[in-house]
Amino acid sequence: MLVRLATSEDIPQLVQMRWDFSEEEHANNVVTFEEFNQICSEFLLKAIQSGDWYIWIAESGGSLVSHMYLQLIHKVPRPGKSSDPYYGYVTNVYTRPAFRNLGIGSKIHKAMENWSKENEVEFLILWPSSESVEFYSRNGFSQSEEALEKHWD
Repeated sequence: MLVRLATSEDIPQLVQMRWDFSEEEHANNVVTFEEFNQICSEFLLKAIQSGDWYIWIAESGGSLVSHMYLQLIHKVPRPGKSSDPYYGYVTNVYTRPAFRNLGIGSKIHKAMENWSKENEVEFLILWPSSESVEFYSRNGFSQSEEALEKHWD
């Protein structure tokens, strides 16, 4: 099992995994795969080239089996702080069903965490599903009362 950062060559498999993840969560009858492929491929290419998105993947036998996305959120500088402060938003975490409960997600998370520390990411945040809270807790995340949300109807 190889854990590494995604490259533009991984985009077709990343698009397919995003489609599969969405289908698993709720059936999609609104858009065809071809339409989604174009939109998602363009997004991923821009994301990978931007330097603000990093995608860790686990690869087995040339196929992607798991991924975890990190978006760097730039903060407004403060006196005495680093010149480019940011925190990381963890999102789009998915492991193919046949590869779940094998520790792959934790390996990917550890790679992301190590990279984040080396690159002075101040902290990581995420919005977990109720099913994933245990996974994130095992990997060092804890509940926070600090964030507020506002939703539009």
